[in-house]
Amino acid sequence: MGNQQRTQTVIRFGSFEADLHTQELRRRGTLLRLPSQSFQILQMLLERRGTLVTRDELRAVLWPSDTFVDFDHGLHAAVNRLREALGDSADRPRWIETLPRRGYRFIAPVEGPPDSAEATVVDRQKGPKPIFQRHWIAIVLLVPIMIGAVAAALLLGLNVRGWRDRVFLRPPKPQIQALAVLPLTNLSGDPEQEYFADGMTEALITELGKVSKPRVISRQSIMQYKGSKKALQEIAKELRVDAVLEGAVERSGDRVRVTVHLDQVSPEGQLWSNQYNRDIRDLMRLQDEIARAVTDEVQVKLTPQERTRLASSRTVDPEVQDNFLRGLYFAGLCSVRESEQNAQMAISYFKKAIERDQAFAPAYVELAMAYFWLGNPQSGGPSARETMPQAKAAVTKALQLDPSLARAHLALGLVTLASEWDWRSAEDEYRLALTLNPNCGECYHQYSVLLAGLGRSDEATVQINRMMELDPFNPIPRNWAAWNAFLSRKYDLAITQSGSLPEPDIIILTGLSYAQKRMYPEAIANLQEAVARSGRNPIELGFLAQIYGAVGRKREAQQIISELKERSRHHYVFPSVFANANLGLGEKDQALTYLERAYEEQDPWLFYLKVWPPLDPLRSEPRFQALLRRVNFPQ
Repeated sequence: MGNQQRTQTVIRFGSFEADLHTQELRRRGTLLRLPSQSFQILQMLLERRGTLVTRDELRAVLWPSDTFVDFDHGLHAAVNRLREALGDSADRPRWIETLPRRGYRFIAPVEGPPDSAEATVVDRQKGPKPIFQRHWIAIVLLVPIMIGAVAAALLLGLNVRGWRDRVFLRPPKPQIQALAVLPLTNLSGDPEQEYFADGMTEALITELGKVSKPRVISRQSIMQYKGSKKALQEIAKELRVDAVLEGAVERSGDRVRVTVHLDQVSPEGQLWSNQYNRDIRDLMRLQDEIARAVTDEVQVKLTPQERTRLASSRTVDPEVQDNFLRGLYFAGLCSVRESEQNAQMAISYFKKAIERDQAFAPAYVELAMAYFWLGNPQSGGPSARETMPQAKAAVTKALQLDPSLARAHLALGLVTLASEWDWRSAEDEYRLALTLNPNCGECYHQYSVLLAGLGRSDEATVQINRMMELDPFNPIPRNWAAWNAFLSRKYDLAITQSGSLPEPDIIILTGLSYAQKRMYPEAIANLQEAVARSGRNPIELGFLAQIYGAVGRKREAQQIISELKERSRHHYVFPSVFANANLGLGEKDQALTYLERAYEEQDPWLFYLKVWPPLDPLRSEPRFQALLRRVNFPQ
């Protein structure tokens, strides 16, 4: 009986066999992976082979009115996956013909159950009925059938109470709340192509981050799994996600092959997989296509704005794409302590990309970010006054070309705050960036920095916690949580939290916190170690000189100041470093002079002017109050 039932539900065409009962497609006995929606399209086409199946009919069954997705994209993607499984072509169809703007038609012969419309009503024992009798019998039989068919169509088309899913035995699509994109494997065999695989990984994270759900883990936390042999379940548990997207990329000349698959953690199983062979010029479009396929597979209800953000991108020249990805690679290598050389390398590659394609907005965004970080006090590079105009010009051009780029608004917020001290506009830009990319960990971080600088520490903590959810293994949010505690004068909490931080942040923050608690021996011991470990970095030297001066070790403080002055003859040293050093000696006027110079030279350390605890001795000074007003802190 079971074999007979299966035979009645199996339709064969060419070397393929489609089982309508189990929704399985095989080729010469081998099971082919085919998404549920693609199989349902195949089923509708087979059941009505030779006739048009309209787009509206497909919409009614596959995307009912209670499901809010991009129908055009969803249908196009589902048909493409079906064609890929069949080895078919839209230009030269063997199985499925496209009728533009109308629908699709199955055009090949099949073997399977006979169509009910072709069955003849015959009484085998008595012979054919008289013609009028046969007509009445047909009418009597057809009326209830037609009524039932209409009712079934309504139930199935509208999916009333999930009837369509029950009839077709469709399991409900999973509700994925958190997703990790693991580093794509480089299959080229060339280690020099690692930048390409890493760049593709970062691009997919960015694309998937443009929608509010699912939560997408940030790059910093997932890159530790590059080359990892850990089991999927273990990785998912560590990252606290319920689905993982992984795959491989292989580049050969101007062609790129990407294989990706989406795996659910519990219950464990593969939700979707696909392979793409594209021209490298279509790389950005491919990233969009993969992101949209994933959101469709986990049944994300996209808003109109999110659908727009996932719209197809334009083609990009291979050389432009290559230089951009190389720039991203070096930008990702920029560490807090050794960023100047890598930032300069990143800048050179982004400029090469722009020289070849002056309308490529992402390159302008990353160029702006590279210039901004090059002007950071810890980079060891030029002053912010030199780099900010270049950063602002680049981000302004990026937004002229594409105002929908979240990182462009992040960059504009950073530059606006650093060059114009416009706190309100910077906050607006950060909020807009998070609207455009709700999974932007760096946006949450920079927003928390702004809030902490304004003294809004509780709000800063909220943003830090959001970043921790997206980036659980990134030390930056834990680092900044401890600094936020220090800025809000919770020194014991800062010391406790700094205990889990990597070097050298532990020693600097712990030392400064001990100093505020007047535990000077502990403070000096920590900062001496910080100076030694950092290779006598100017920032650590300035803090150590400040504490030396506070405990009466003025000669040692003066020696450090002399060392800093000598070093400033050859490398730029931010004025805030000298301000801190002189403050410990009680040289208030000298410290204020350096702070005023810091304002003129756009020293980013002035972000913390309002809340930095060691500056308390200056707060009643008229010059300090005037400086607060110049930095535009809201009153």
